[in-house]
Amino acid sequence: MIKKIIFKDFKLLTFSLLTLINSMTLVHAEDVNDATEVDQAVVTSTYVTDLNVSLGNLCEYIGKYQVDETGKKNTCAFLPLIGVGYGIILNEDWTLRPELSASFPQSGRDPNVKRMVFSSVLNAEYKTPYVVLVSGLGLYITRISGPGGEAVLNNGNIQDSFPLPGDAVYSRNLILNLGANYNFNKDWSSGIYTHVFNLLESEDRSLSLGIKVSYHFGDII
Repeated sequence: MIKKIIFKDFKLLTFSLLTLINSMTLVHAEDVNDATEVDQAVVTSTYVTDLNVSLGNLCEYIGKYQVDETGKKNTCAFLPLIGVGYGIILNEDWTLRPELSASFPQSGRDPNVKRMVFSSVLNAEYKTPYVVLVSGLGLYITRISGPGGEAVLNNGNIQDSFPLPGDAVYSRNLILNLGANYNFNKDWSSGIYTHVFNLLESEDRSLSLGIKVSYHFGDII
C-alpha cells in the first residue's frame, strides 16, 4: 500500500512537471511564430533550455538525533547524490528547473539495513551579478530495507531487541529547498542548498545541507 502511494505521488509530480514544461514550450513556439525576423532572433537567443547532471553530498537532519552515549548530536555524514535537472530559461533573470536526484544504496549504523533517498524538486532560479539564488518545493522519499528479524542494540545501559524491516519501507516529506549556485562558465557550476523539513512545525523542523557540482549540456532537447 505504501509503495502504491509513493509511486502515485511520483507519477503525479512527474506528470505535473512534464505538463508545465510542455505548456512552456508551446507558449514559446507561438511567440516565435508570431514574431518578426528580428524579434524571432531575440526570442531564440534568450529562451533556451539547459539539461544538467550533478554529483554532490547531502548532510541529513543536522543536529536532530543522538549518535553516541555522551549525547553528541549528528553533524554531517557521507551521503552522495546523483541528479539530473532540466532548466527552462524564461528570460535573462529567471529560470525554471525541475530536478530529480537519488542516493546510492548504503548501510547505516546497522550494517543489516540498507537505505536510499530520492527527491523531486521544482526550483525557480534568479540570476544576480554574483550568484544564482534558488528556491523551490519538492518531495523527499526515504527507502529502508533489511533482512527482517530482530537486532540486539545498546539502549542506554542495557540492550534491547529492535525489529529489522523485512520488506522495503518508505517515508515521504514535503520540503522547501533554498540555495545558491555559482556559474564558473557555460558548462560547469557548483551550488550549496538546504532542504527544510516540517517548515510549520517548530519542534519537528529539521534542516539538511548539501553541496553539488553540475555539468550543463546546454540547449540539446
